[in-house]
Amino acid sequence: HDMDFLNMGTLTCCQINLDKLFDGGFSTGHGFLREPNSIMSYGALAAIAIQSNQNDQHGGQAIPNFDYGMAPGVAKSYIKHFYHNLAKAITLLVKLDGEDIATKVKGEMRLKPTLDKNEAFEEQLKETLKANKVDKFVDEIVEFAITSAYEETDRETYQAMEAFIHNLN
Repeated sequence: HDMDFLNMGTLTCCQINLDKLFDGGFSTGHGFLREPNSIMSYGALAAIAIQSNQNDQHGGQAIPNFDYGMAPGVAKSYIKHFYHNLAKAITLLVKLDGEDIATKVKGEMRLKPTLDKNEAFEEQLKETLKANKVDKFVDEIVEFAITSAYEETDRETYQAMEAFIHNLN
């Protein structure tokens, strides 16, 4: 995507659609930014979009659906943290190569981890872990991955929004 639609002289007001802007990445006119893959990247690119746009207008600008625009970044961060913590738990409790097993499990799963309670995902995950030779401490591994990923995503989201505000100021 290109922000050239914003570069048509001085504008008074603008609303930025983050969903459309981030999908596939965008060009600021000074370089191309790829699609963000974590809440930290979503926050940084939202600030860049506002700053780039501010160069071409004197009036106000808004992101009317900021929380919805940031949500995919939170989800991507959660998935990343989930599989990282799954690997750590497997390595610690079952003494197998957690990184390798977590990568295989992620590739075999039809469902994705979500921030809300998802029993169907948990059941499929437990079956997939057992199919990949993780047959001990399965409940503990899944609980650790969910709890740790939630806490890390919450912390990362808070830091991303702190950085967003800092970047705008």
